[in-house]
Amino acid sequence: MALKQTRAEQILSGLNDVQRQAASHLDGPLVVFAGAGSGKTRIITHRIAWLIEQGVKPWEILAVTFTNKAALEMRHRVEALTPLAGRCLISTFHSACARWLREFAPELGFTADFTIYDDSDQLVAIKAILAEMNIKLDEQNTAQDYRAAINRVKTMAMLPSDERLSHEYGDQMPPVGVEVYKRYQEYLAKCNAMDFSDLLMNVLLLLRRNESVRLTLQRRYQYILVDEYQDTNRTQFELIARLAEKRENLFVVGDDDQSIYSWRGAVPSNIIDFNKVYPRAKRITMEQNYRCSGHIVDAASAMVSHNKVRVSKRLFTARDPGDLIDYRLETDNEIEAWWVVDCIKDEKPRFAFADVAIFYRTNSQSRLLEDALRRENIPYQIYGTVRFYDRAEIKDLLAYIRVLINPSDDVSVKRILNVPTRGIGKKAESTLEAEASKRGLPLFATIEALVKEGSKQAVKLAGFAGLIARLRTELLSAPVEVVLERLLKATSYVAYVEKKHAEQAQDKMENIHELGAALADFAGGHPEASLAEWLQSVTLVSSEVEAKGGVSMMTLHSAKGLEFPRVFIVGLEEGLLPHRSSSDDKAGLEEERRLFYVGMTRAKEKLSLVGAHRRRTFNTWAANRPSRFLTEIPHQHFAPVTAAEASHVAHSAAYGYDGDQSLRYEYDAAPEHSQPVRQVAVGQWVGHPTYGKGTVEELVIEHTVLKAVVRFQEFGLRKVAARHITH
Repeated sequence: MALKQTRAEQILSGLNDVQRQAASHLDGPLVVFAGAGSGKTRIITHRIAWLIEQGVKPWEILAVTFTNKAALEMRHRVEALTPLAGRCLISTFHSACARWLREFAPELGFTADFTIYDDSDQLVAIKAILAEMNIKLDEQNTAQDYRAAINRVKTMAMLPSDERLSHEYGDQMPPVGVEVYKRYQEYLAKCNAMDFSDLLMNVLLLLRRNESVRLTLQRRYQYILVDEYQDTNRTQFELIARLAEKRENLFVVGDDDQSIYSWRGAVPSNIIDFNKVYPRAKRITMEQNYRCSGHIVDAASAMVSHNKVRVSKRLFTARDPGDLIDYRLETDNEIEAWWVVDCIKDEKPRFAFADVAIFYRTNSQSRLLEDALRRENIPYQIYGTVRFYDRAEIKDLLAYIRVLINPSDDVSVKRILNVPTRGIGKKAESTLEAEASKRGLPLFATIEALVKEGSKQAVKLAGFAGLIARLRTELLSAPVEVVLERLLKATSYVAYVEKKHAEQAQDKMENIHELGAALADFAGGHPEASLAEWLQSVTLVSSEVEAKGGVSMMTLHSAKGLEFPRVFIVGLEEGLLPHRSSSDDKAGLEEERRLFYVGMTRAKEKLSLVGAHRRRTFNTWAANRPSRFLTEIPHQHFAPVTAAEASHVAHSAAYGYDGDQSLRYEYDAAPEHSQPVRQVAVGQWVGHPTYGKGTVEELVIEHTVLKAVVRFQEFGLRKVAARHITH
C-alpha cells in the first residue's frame, strides 16, 4: 500500500496545486476550465495514471478527444507514466464509436463489417435519392446543400423522426429536406453503410433505445474523461451524458474562451453550463499560463474578457513580462507582407525560421505573404491547405489563361475541357487524345479540326472551341487588370464553384478575388506589360518549392493546439478580424474575439499584430477600420510607435479610436505640396527624409502617381512617392 501511495505521489509531484487537485479527483462529476497554456493535456494524462494507481482497472477508463494527433499524444504521455496505459481506451469520438458499432451493429440491423462512407460517397448516395424523388437541382438547390443540411442536423442529435426537425428546423432544410434525410438513412441501411456523423448518431440511438447496450457500456467504463469539451456538439454531449449517467464519474476539461468551431456544430454552453446539468459537479479553474510571456498573457486575457457569454477567469503567468506587443498599420496589404518578412529576416539571429508562425483569418491572405517570402528566399510551409497557386480554383483559372496564350498547352486544355461541366466525360477525353495522337496534333488543334470537319465528336467540343477562340480575341489585347473579371463572366466559373463546392464557396471566392488583386497589382506596376508577361511572373514565383521546417503559415482556426516562439497575426481590420460575416451578430462576434485570443496565446515570446489601411479586390481598393479588438488591449502592452513606423497612414483619431486605451499613431508629415518628380531608376541608391538611405527595387504607378519600392537600410521595403526621394 505504501508503495502505491509513493507511486501515486510521484505521478502528482510535477503538478502545481490546482493541477494536483484536478488530477487527484476520484469520484463524481468535475469540470476543469483550463486557460490557454495552463497544462490541460497534462492533468488528463496524470489523472488517468493516478486512477490506475488507485486501483481502477485500465479497461474501465475511457478518454476521448477530437483528433487522432491529440489522442496519440495523450496515449504516449500516459504510457510514459504507467505501463498499463495500453489497456485504457484513449481515442477520438469517431474511433471509439466505430469500435462499439463493430461490436453492436447487429442491434441496429447492420453487420459488423459495415462500410464507412466519406464525403464523396455521401454525395453519390444523396444524388441517387434526389434523382429517385425527381427533385430538380440547380445553382440555388444543390446536392451539396442537402449533404450540408443533413450533417448539420446530425450534429444536433436529431433523427429524421424527431418532431423538432420539422417544427423548428424545417425551414433551414432544402426543399423536402426532411424526407430526403429519411430516405438517405434508409439508403445507408440498405447498403450496410454509415457516414461519419452516423458513427456518433447510431451509438446515441443505441444508448437511447437499447437498454442492454446502454448498461453494457455504462458498466464497462467506470471513469470517463473528455478533452476539449467546449468543442462538443449536441450529439457528443448527449452521448457522453448517457454513458456517464449511472455513476457520473465524468471529468471534462476545456476552455470556453477557445471555443471557435460553432460552424462545425460546437456548443460552448456545454461546458459553460456544466454545473446546471450536474448540480453536484465540482469546478476547478486553471488560470496559470506556462506558455506565454507576461505582456502576451495579460493582453490576451484583457481582450477576451470583453465577451459576455463566458466563465469568469483571468490568466496570469510567473514568466517575465517579455517583449511588448508590436502593432503596425501599414499602407496596404503588400507593405504589410513586406514588413512581416523584414522582421523575420532581421530577427533570424533570435528566432530560427522554424520558430516563426504567421496567422491570418482567411486562406486568401496567404498570397502576398507567400510572394514576399519567396522573394527573400525564406523557406515556409502552409498548414491545413495548399499553397495559393496550387489551389484548385486558382489552377483552373490559370489553365484558362495559359490556353489563351498557348492553345498547344495540352495539360491546361485537359484541365479546363470540362470545367465548368460541358458534358465532356472521361471517355470523350480519351477518344480525343487518341485522335490527337493519330493526327500528330495538340488537343486544341484537334478539337478545331473536328469541329471544322463536322465530325460526330464535334457536337460537345464546338462550344469549348468557340469559347476559347472568342476569349483569345477579346482578352489577349485587353488590359491585364480586367482579364479575370471578363474570364469569370464568359465561363460562368463562379456559378460552377458555388454549385460544386457549396460548403467551401466563400473561401474559394476569396481566393479568386485575391487572384484578381494579383493581376491588378501587376498591371499597376507594369502598365505596358502583356498577359503573357504576368503569367510568366506568376509561374516563376509559384514554381519555387518551399523547404520543410521553415516559417509556418496558417489560418487562425488551424493554429489551435500549436505554439511558436514568434507569431505574427496579420489582417487586424474590420471585415477580416472580426470577419464581415460575423460583425453584426453578437454570438458570431464573440467567437471572432475567441479566435483572436487563440491566435494571441499561441505566441510564447514575441507577438506582432499587423493590419493594412487598404486592400485590393480585383481593381477596387477597400479601406477598412482597424479591428475593434485592438482597442480592447490595454495600451501598456504595446511597444511605442514612431512617426516613421506608422508608414504614412492617417492619425488613428480618424478611425475613432481615442481614450486611455487608445492606439495613437503619428504619421509621416512630409510636405504634400507640389514638387518636381526626380529622375529615379531601379538599382539607384537614394535617400528619403524619414526612412534614410536605400536602393530602388521597383517603380510603379498608382493612380497616376509615380512610386518607388525602396529597400531602406533601417526599415526594409517601403513604397514611397518618387517626389519625396533625394539623391
